[in-house]
Amino acid sequence: MRRKDLSLIMLAMELELDVTDIKWAKEFLKKTDFLSQLTDQEITSLIYKINKITFQKGKTILFKGEFSNRLFIVKSGQVGIFISKEGKKEKVAELKENSYFGEVSLVHPVPASATVVAENDCEILILEKEVLDDVFKNNPAALETIHKKIEERKKPQ
Repeated sequence: MRRKDLSLIMLAMELELDVTDIKWAKEFLKKTDFLSQLTDQEITSLIYKINKITFQKGKTILFKGEFSNRLFIVKSGQVGIFISKEGKKEKVAELKENSYFGEVSLVHPVPASATVVAENDCEILILEKEVLDDVFKNNPAALETIHKKIEERKKPQ
């Protein structure tokens, strides 16, 4: 086996979910509003397409203006949602474990409207848009539910 092939395999192994991650992800996805109507088989299929990334406290996860095309799930830790207001960075929300963000990019090709920063060490699970496109194609109710969630988040708190 060539050295390049070996390093790619090692990298892929680092990104794989462990048994605890898989169990947590299955429970989380079953309870997620727009995925709750999926079958166990569909949920299991999604789990094996998730990537996991750890962010240290203070690291930016998503920059305002970035096109991400991903759903970010906070498995552990807390993230802050920041916007620039009158030239100053203002925190507008916090998301703790069992939360998600980035759902707008799944249905609309728009840049992120805020910057997301790890407020402490975080484990973030990521599902790519292409994976969720298949879910939405086969489950129109899931797409309708995510549209409703987007509208809810647009409303002033």
